Amino acid sequence: MSLDPNSPIRLSDTETTGEPKVRMAELACGTPPDSTATAPVFPATKPAIELPSWVRRESEFFHGVLSDSELLQGGTEENRNPSSSDACPIALPQLKTSRIWGIDYHAVDMQDALLFLEAWIRRRIPGYAITSNLNYSMLCRHESRLSKFTERAALVLCDGMPILWRSFANVQKLPERVAGSDLIYRLAELCQANGFRLYLYGAAPGIADKTAEVLLSKYPKLKIAGVQCPPFRATSSAEIQASLQKIKAAKPDVLLVALGQPKGEYWIEDHYQELGVPMSIQVGASFDFVAGKAKRAPVLFQKTGLEWLYRALHDPRRLVPRYTKNLLYLLRVIRRDLIDLLA
Repeated sequence: MSLDPNSPIRLSDTETTGEPKVRMAELACGTPPDSTATAPVFPATKPAIELPSWVRRESEFFHGVLSDSELLQGGTEENRNPSSSDACPIALPQLKTSRIWGIDYHAVDMQDALLFLEAWIRRRIPGYAITSNLNYSMLCRHESRLSKFTERAALVLCDGMPILWRSFANVQKLPERVAGSDLIYRLAELCQANGFRLYLYGAAPGIADKTAEVLLSKYPKLKIAGVQCPPFRATSSAEIQASLQKIKAAKPDVLLVALGQPKGEYWIEDHYQELGVPMSIQVGASFDFVAGKAKRAPVLFQKTGLEWLYRALHDPRRLVPRYTKNLLYLLRVIRRDLIDLLA
């Protein structure tokens, strides 16, 4: 089924099974940021057909549970006719959360996270997402600024097996760990598929350039808007402004920041509104993994929650002190959970 943006979308009986021809995000909003095509017009009446399962699943993810007539007409009346004060009528997925050790995590798997990020980017409103591991959880306990920053995030992802396991004791469980070091590849794939421009900022000298090179080898049509490696020293206000101007001039849709925790989060907090980039994400050591400077743990270590041990053995001087603090924090929060359970 071909999709003409200027003609109504109709589902015939022969097109109600099989794989989706177009994603729900395209049905709802329609076009990449640089397109001038008008949004599709939905039929006013409900065809006497059974909706495909993919339409039902992705519609519920973006708009909640709708009737067949609402879905085939483009959503609810509110979604179809947003108020004039709305900056963008694009609907965001309605996500459930699970509160773990003071942080509200969104209950999404990798695919759901990508659907949300695509929808947010299309809104053209600056925002940020967080990949929270055990170390990040610990930092939020001690730094109120970081905790408040997390509360304002568009999306908070579980990037630690202890957090995932702890969610199983909650009513709302988390479906899986969404690791930043996996997300970077899927984001690059998403950017390539939608024509989004990707900017890489941070890491050691040469690492961001190598990361861009590796991503382009995997995704040849990916648009790299720019690459920057800030100096590892105190920078003047003039240098900061020059750096920010480079990012603004590149007009990226996605900004990946690799400055470490919590430096990267605070950098995003200070600048994301001024930069106007739709989605900024601090991805920690992900550039190092992509560029080959650091090696990810085997899948067995990742799935069993022992990735920290693998990394500590390969970089003990830097990581053993950090993971010792993380382990002590984990024991404290587990003890507190047990006390609350038995109270």
